[in-house]
Amino acid sequence: MKKILKSFLLSLFLITNANSGDIGEGEFKMEDILIDYFHQYITIKGGKSPETFVVATDGSYAMYWYCPTGSCRAGGDNVKIRQCEIKAGTACKTFARGKTIKWKNGINPGRGKVSRVSSKWSKEELVAKLTELGFVGETNLNTTNSSENNKKDEKKIAKKKEVKGERSVAISWDGYEELIIGTVGYEESDDGKTSMSLELPNNDGSCEGTYLLQNGGKGTWLLACSNNMGAAGTLNWNDDGSVTGSGRDYKDKKVKFTVAKQS
Repeated sequence: MKKILKSFLLSLFLITNANSGDIGEGEFKMEDILIDYFHQYITIKGGKSPETFVVATDGSYAMYWYCPTGSCRAGGDNVKIRQCEIKAGTACKTFARGKTIKWKNGINPGRGKVSRVSSKWSKEELVAKLTELGFVGETNLNTTNSSENNKKDEKKIAKKKEVKGERSVAISWDGYEELIIGTVGYEESDDGKTSMSLELPNNDGSCEGTYLLQNGGKGTWLLACSNNMGAAGTLNWNDDGSVTGSGRDYKDKKVKFTVAKQS
């Protein structure tokens, strides 16, 4: 019996340490689109339960997994993190397991009642909790590096393709029989991310999201819609000015789109 107990404790120790590097640490701020996506994760319906929520460390991308039976055990996130990093093009870490926010930012302990969220919460209640735990609010800037940061910002601005406008978009979204044809509006914010909006056909609602461009014209995008649809993925800003992208929605259905070049 003692051998069995020792073996169990050793296995638990190894699993815990193997997964410890998966958890995010340090300051991490969530924009509204990411909060919407996290709210979808904790309130998923149909007898499912949230399992793991993984985010890009710059907040530009997120993926989540759920348990279809309601009795899965979260853990071993390295494969999920790798999937996120491939799609996001940057480092990813675990933000939550189940309904417990694991990311340690100096305020959130990553365990216990204080770190737990509820599937019954409204978005406003979730925002209040995230604010309490330090994940919503102004980012603290290091003034000693202000001149260096300004230089970096100038370089980022020089690389921007567009700052504001509207373009035609065609979206292939599994579950829709026909292409979604419409107009996407976009506007750049001060932090380098660009907000976008889209009206769905047949009065299905509207979508709000963001995208972030990286070197070489590649980037990531997030989209949340008023009809509880939401998706995320990667994009490519082509040489002719058009944009193509792909990803999956929170039900793991494929989404592809093409944004026309500016006329």
